[in-house]
Amino acid sequence: MNKLFQTSKKKINVAILLACLLFLPSMAKAYTINSVSGNLTYCDTMTKGIFIIWWDNDFNYSATADLMLDSMLAYRNTCLNELGMQDPLNAQNGFYCNIYIHTPGNPLDFFSTNFPSWGNGVGDDGNGYPFMTLPNFVLDANYAGGRWRNLAHETFHIFQTHGMWDITPGIYLTDDGGWFVEATANWFSYMRYPNDQHSFIESEILVRTPHVPLWLGWANLPFYYPNNWQRQVHQYALSTYLYYLTNNAGISDSSLVSVFYSGTSLTPQEYMYDQIGGPALRNHFMDCAAHMTNGFDFILPTQFAAAQNEWNTYAEPLDDNQFIQTYFNSGSGGWFQPTDSLTTNAWAFNTYKLLNTNTETYTFEINGDGTGTYGDNSYFQGKVLVQNSITGASFHDVVMSNNFQGSLALSLTPNDTAAYFIIASMPEICVDSNPTFQLFPYQMRISEGTTGILETGISSVPKFEIARYNLLGQKIEKNIGGLQFIVFSDGNIKKVFIQE
Repeated sequence: MNKLFQTSKKKINVAILLACLLFLPSMAKAYTINSVSGNLTYCDTMTKGIFIIWWDNDFNYSATADLMLDSMLAYRNTCLNELGMQDPLNAQNGFYCNIYIHTPGNPLDFFSTNFPSWGNGVGDDGNGYPFMTLPNFVLDANYAGGRWRNLAHETFHIFQTHGMWDITPGIYLTDDGGWFVEATANWFSYMRYPNDQHSFIESEILVRTPHVPLWLGWANLPFYYPNNWQRQVHQYALSTYLYYLTNNAGISDSSLVSVFYSGTSLTPQEYMYDQIGGPALRNHFMDCAAHMTNGFDFILPTQFAAAQNEWNTYAEPLDDNQFIQTYFNSGSGGWFQPTDSLTTNAWAFNTYKLLNTNTETYTFEINGDGTGTYGDNSYFQGKVLVQNSITGASFHDVVMSNNFQGSLALSLTPNDTAAYFIIASMPEICVDSNPTFQLFPYQMRISEGTTGILETGISSVPKFEIARYNLLGQKIEKNIGGLQFIVFSDGNIKKVFIQE
């Protein structure tokens, strides 16, 4: 044998050995079984990486489990190496992360018999370790929820756990933070499968109930809200807003989810406001509202159609609040204020629709209250979306003279078939600990011609709170319970009830 070849071969073997030694910790790290629910006598298992999948040995899920493990390890790679997240605590302590496939309602199934309340999700096993339960039907190729989208969603929850349970108290410090857990899991799923027809399936909720607080979720759903699909699923729909932030507004994926391992005591929305900055985040929210109103122009048309079909199938029709008012070739006929049930909360918006066949100039005006119903300072922005039958959509910012008043004049032609006046309430507050969700009232006007706010006698001087009084006329602080009378600088008085 040629000496040169022998020497080269030795060098190659040494290089391979060094490479193996270099990566040995990740390749050879051993995990042990630590399961509260599994039983090796009645169950089969399959392991790969940090995961172990369990199923009753009366069934055969080995082929499915193999595919699942490959996908879950790919999701893990994204979470750790691209998003800056961490392994769940069980893996960090040398134990497999348990995944259980169960067959609901089948008396032969070990898990169904012993854990009949199991569903589809991630929980705590009592030791601070996450585990996942998957009913067998969600693994079917024809599962309506999408077997891989569902698996991506639930696997992302696994990588949230150590952060939100052990490191970052702000996520669950108040009921206003929990929405982000489900919204980001859905976001991750849609990022992995952006072309799936049923990604963004809940999106229509965001334009049909746009006036509710951004952070509406299960935990803070008020007793006075309709208990229907669109209110219950709102937190899942918010994944579309997060997708807009990362895919259209320049927010990096890792920045979006960095809150989980940040150690902050802020809620996720407060953290975003702090990290992105109030002015930038407000512009992103306003732009997203406009592009959602424009038929969700940042997702596929087939996905938009699927989301509309989902709404038509599951939503309560009487709770459809997409357009506060619709006008035909005319303005609003003066100043208009929506009812309390439709008025914007914090980080919410209303939309007014103008259908047009004429050549006309319209002036769009906002005249907001200086404070919300519990006294926090208001902040409004407006935007007008114009849909032209030839050139498509155009977007126009309302010129704000202060934090709650602004106007914009636009000349429309018959080709401008529709204009949408979008008014967003985006105060500095990002939580709501009041007895009821705080409203941020305003008036709006759409006028034919170019009459502006300053020409109507409406003052552009900001209205602010002067003092609060009780029934006895005594001056009190805003956190004192009972009936309060708020006196404003413009002479108006508002009556509110504060629950202790």
